[in-house]
Amino acid sequence: MPGTPAPRPGQPTVDPEVATEEPDINDGLTLVSYVAEDGVCQPHQGYGWQPVNVVNRQAWQEVENAIARSREMVDAGIVSCLHYYMTANQMTPSLLARYANRPGWLVRLHLRPFFFRRTSRASLARYAELFGISVEDLTAGRLRSPVYQRERHG
Repeated sequence: MPGTPAPRPGQPTVDPEVATEEPDINDGLTLVSYVAEDGVCQPHQGYGWQPVNVVNRQAWQEVENAIARSREMVDAGIVSCLHYYMTANQMTPSLLARYANRPGWLVRLHLRPFFFRRTSRASLARYAELFGISVEDLTAGRLRSPVYQRERHG
């Protein structure tokens, strides 16, 4: 492009027209990368890189698809609402068990509606605290938006 200074050796080139075509998945977060300049790595701040944006977008689409599948399974009565919250928070049963300080086999049982309805109040309180919801939401099976969406959208 005429009038644009040539990039320094080792510095990534950014076409301003390409960079503004699609929104940055990082919502304006500044990414820091390192650019080799004369054999010395220097921090370089930028507002995204197209391959990073594509990968992040695909990863979040997979997370959203998993949450939607979990919601459908809860609605169909196949799994308890605990499964939805676990999925929405990108947890596995063993990770949830560690955070809730419960045995893994017990958490896996609580993912089934029959056993979830018989879950102790203490376990429900611990799960609710972990997921940032009320015990009433959990016992009533209310599926609230994931925490990252509540923080972003109020």
